[in-house]
Amino acid sequence: MSEDSPATLDQDATTHLLRQRERQLQAVVSVTRALQTRLQLDELIKYAVLTAMATMDADAGSLLLHDAERNKLIFRYVEGPAKDKITGLEIADTQGVAGDVFQTGRSRISQDVNQDRAHSTDIDQQSAYTTRSLITVPLQAGTGEVLGVIQVLNKHTGEFDASDLEVLEVLATQVAATILNAQLFEKAQVAVVVDLLGQMSHDIKNLLTPVALSGQTLRMMMNDFQAQVADELKKPTQSGTQLADTIDGVMQRIGADVDEIFNILEESTQIAVQRSREIADTVKGLSTAPAFELTDLNEIAQRVCRVLVFVAEKSGVTLIDDLHPLPASLLDPKRLYNVLYNLVNNAIGATPSGGVVTLRTSVKRLGEFPDGNCLQIDVVDTGCGMTAETAEKLFTGRVRSTKKGGTGLGTRVVKSVVDAHEGLLSVTSTVGAGTTITAKLPLRMEAGRE
Repeated sequence: MSEDSPATLDQDATTHLLRQRERQLQAVVSVTRALQTRLQLDELIKYAVLTAMATMDADAGSLLLHDAERNKLIFRYVEGPAKDKITGLEIADTQGVAGDVFQTGRSRISQDVNQDRAHSTDIDQQSAYTTRSLITVPLQAGTGEVLGVIQVLNKHTGEFDASDLEVLEVLATQVAATILNAQLFEKAQVAVVVDLLGQMSHDIKNLLTPVALSGQTLRMMMNDFQAQVADELKKPTQSGTQLADTIDGVMQRIGADVDEIFNILEESTQIAVQRSREIADTVKGLSTAPAFELTDLNEIAQRVCRVLVFVAEKSGVTLIDDLHPLPASLLDPKRLYNVLYNLVNNAIGATPSGGVVTLRTSVKRLGEFPDGNCLQIDVVDTGCGMTAETAEKLFTGRVRSTKKGGTGLGTRVVKSVVDAHEGLLSVTSTVGAGTTITAKLPLRMEAGRE
């Protein structure tokens, strides 16, 4: 049997086919491993296109993703001589072979693009690259949704065949699943960011409310002052001394109130700035541990009431501070301020005009704490109350604010701070009668608490 006999040729063809299949199988395995280990979507897309080109001995390759809002196919990744000119280009999702494959969801081999009626020369003209042959496969996820197409162009030797199409379809399926997962993950991240932004907005809005109300009150007081001075100036019989005495009297009457308003403005602004820093730290993952120091809880309660009294008055609510003598205890004063602020502010929002909100502090005996003593904080309102189901979820991740623009962030802040102090939270509420929220914190007076 001669060297060129049919049997020998068949054996050579079989060997060639086996080697080709081996290369294709290695390509599939290689891409599969890459998809499992690489985290960046752009790297995965690049790796898949390069692997397909190498396996099929192709001159160029590209991956186009669909933009559903604009009905466009976008060249997300391109490899080959015209890479710089084509990457990022957009075409209609009905244009050319890519558009046809995207619309039908059917793979396609174009051995001679000049004989393919669907082929568009627009991209070749823009890139000065000549497409001769082409395989186009839809990026179809398991859901049936077509995310785009992947193409391999201009085989160096021979023609694209069915085995090339098969391997590209396998790669396309894997890439589509990865792209879909990445898109779902991106949407989830966006949802988290949107929720976080809503929470931050709600938190900062609450902290800045006293600033706005104090500013409004100050403006009204100054307008009244200016009106009184103008009235005095209109009196022709009034001497300079009498006018000065009148102005001095008015200033004395409003002086104390003006000082209080400026104190509230300064304190509220400082608290808002501090809270903004805490939020920024949390977003960056740099949230610090609680800083415990000997603290007068009543002093914090007084500051909170001083700031929120304007909010209460605007709502027609009476705010009462019922503060019993307390020993200093190891607490985080900044975070405890946030706790009291959120609880009292929420209580004011839940109480109709004419109602009362009381902030009460006391020392209690409680066997659940190491030395039996605890600091007890009660925020009592005469508001609308809540159902047992709502009360049970109040300090959990399942809470959803019923207030317009609310996010439930305030209650989560309260829970996290009380947990950091190893304290306890409880809610007692009656629909139509009001709510009492109680926080119990261990009374610790030993230095060195971490």
